[in-house]
Amino acid sequence: MAKLDAAKIIKKVRIRMGVSQEGLSRRLNATKGAVQHWERGRNHPDLARLIALRNICPPGAERKQLDALIKDTQGRIAMPPEDVYPGGGASTLLHKENNRLRAQITKLEATQDRKAEQLRILENLVSELQKQNAELKASKTGA
Repeated sequence: MAKLDAAKIIKKVRIRMGVSQEGLSRRLNATKGAVQHWERGRNHPDLARLIALRNICPPGAERKQLDALIKDTQGRIAMPPEDVYPGGGASTLLHKENNRLRAQITKLEATQDRKAEQLRILENLVSELQKQNAELKASKTGA
């Protein structure tokens, strides 16, 4: 299998979704600069963001490429060579990564809760406006 180029895959997915770098950054709770760095290959998104990107990516070749990139990333996280992290070992690295991912998930859940509350408020406003509109129409026809 050819080497996976995360930068190209992320850019293809973003273009396929029809969003700007800023739009993608909002969906993934990242900065626009982070997305730019990912697309330029300067660094890579963490596993949680890759999974989030896969979840919002429409079905197709790009999603399959994302699946392969996620699998590759999971393999690198799960089994780092001992000589790369002397003294710490893989379990320490995994523990740190798990804690970081848990914090990221908590942050994403809080953002989702805020968005859900904003949506509920907007739905209530729409309902109230519809009632007022109906009352105005009724008063016009009755006048």
